[in-house]
Amino acid sequence: MSAHAATQSDVALAAGVSRSLVSLALAGSPKVARETRERIEQVARDLGYRVNVSASSLARRSSTIIGLVLPNLRNAFFERMARCLNEAASDRGMTLFVTVGSEDPVALHRAIDSLLGVRVAGIAMVSPWLTGEDVVAVGEEVATCVIGRKTPGGRIDAVHIDERAAAGLVVEHLRERGASSLVYVRPRSGDETSRHEREIALTGAAEEAGLPLVVYGCHDEAGPAVRAAVSTHPEPLGLVMHNDVLAIDAVPALRAVHRSQDSPVFIASYDNTYLAQREEFSLTSINQPEPVMAARAIEFICQRAGLDSQVTLPADEPARSVVLAPTLAIRASSAR
Repeated sequence: MSAHAATQSDVALAAGVSRSLVSLALAGSPKVARETRERIEQVARDLGYRVNVSASSLARRSSTIIGLVLPNLRNAFFERMARCLNEAASDRGMTLFVTVGSEDPVALHRAIDSLLGVRVAGIAMVSPWLTGEDVVAVGEEVATCVIGRKTPGGRIDAVHIDERAAAGLVVEHLRERGASSLVYVRPRSGDETSRHEREIALTGAAEEAGLPLVVYGCHDEAGPAVRAAVSTHPEPLGLVMHNDVLAIDAVPALRAVHRSQDSPVFIASYDNTYLAQREEFSLTSINQPEPVMAARAIEFICQRAGLDSQVTLPADEPARSVVLAPTLAIRASSAR
């Protein structure tokens, strides 16, 4: 016999699946394939797992902890969002528990499992590197809100900027500056959903403006992609970086490139972090209203978790979304 009662995390580890998928399977959810559900049920029986629904539900409803899952700590936008979420949670008498999921799906599932294990009242995910199916599975177990991407459905609430409006602001600004073509530099890995939505929005905005757009992928360092783009586009170029972290790589890369005044490169990026505001970078960047996004996300979580005395949601309330209007902070990077 084991020294402790088996948990859903134990079952997940033994079955080689996520903690949330175990929860769905043991609840008899039709969203789990029959073969997978039967395998999980068998592993649970072998480990002697026993469901204690009432205790788990009671613990969640009395919890004052909201979990936050960040992809990494490299992006200043994530740090700023964590601070705003902490303030919004504190205003409601809640405590924010932060965990970093990393780019590794196994580590990300482990981070989420740790939050589910302490029975948090809800979970906020900033640009989660998870499939829609996995995110929906988490939402079946605990109140969940994603920030920075659209809802995948289910009971997953979402708060994000209007990507189409943001793309329109960027493209129109670069066109007015004199760009005759555009390059979008995006990460090859990361939150595929957010990256894909941004690429689609920029492509559509470029078509409406009558400007050709080429997409370049990069890894953690954007310099090589920027140099390749600039060398193959001698015309006045609008360089759109996926975020400020990648944009700061573009600045020194461009300083090492000699171009005539008749073929300038204009840089614009996303997130408007403190990096964009630093004088040595001075990036034109899309501003996302983090305090508003954080307040709405915490509001959604508290309402869905039954912790808001002013709002009572039915158990089957479908996904809700808040789409916020972006603004463009214009700085020296897009000046001729």
